[in-house]
Amino acid sequence: MSLRKELLPLARTFYRRELEQLTTPDRRGWMKASCPFHKSKSGKSFSVHIDGHFFCFGCKVKGGGPITFLRLRDGIGFKDACKLLGAWQEGQKRRAKPRLGPLVPFLTMDFVVDGIEYHASVEDQPRTELELLRRFHAEATDRLHEIHNGDAEKFEGEEQVQWAILADTWELIEMEVRNG
Repeated sequence: MSLRKELLPLARTFYRRELEQLTTPDRRGWMKASCPFHKSKSGKSFSVHIDGHFFCFGCKVKGGGPITFLRLRDGIGFKDACKLLGAWQEGQKRRAKPRLGPLVPFLTMDFVVDGIEYHASVEDQPRTELELLRRFHAEATDRLHEIHNGDAEKFEGEEQVQWAILADTWELIEMEVRNG
């Protein structure tokens, strides 16, 4: 039993289907609609991004994509939301993933004090799952900034993959924080 991300609808398609009178995206990719979580006076308090993120300026509900949207709106679990989106596959065993040795990244910094150059490197090993999720989220954010500032994709579709990592880690971080 597993989520098949490749079967998830595109966020833009999903929100067009689920929300009434969704505006066209602005130059940054944000669209506005009436909030499905509360009665909005303006009819434009709910914002969704073409990458899937959503936020309401009225009731402050927020999330990272269609799965979270359905879970919050319909009060259902993760698996049920995935099923509604047609992205849940049952009955197939997953092949075991090869285990890699521990990856120990380092934080590095180069700086100059009184004209003397210094280089510092410190081991940065996450101690909790939340720290690891935050690292993945930050790395995806950094890579997206690089791509948007003109850096070429390292592989075809890298930008879409980084957006997916960003959305997934956001959702998982929220769940970790809520569950303490």
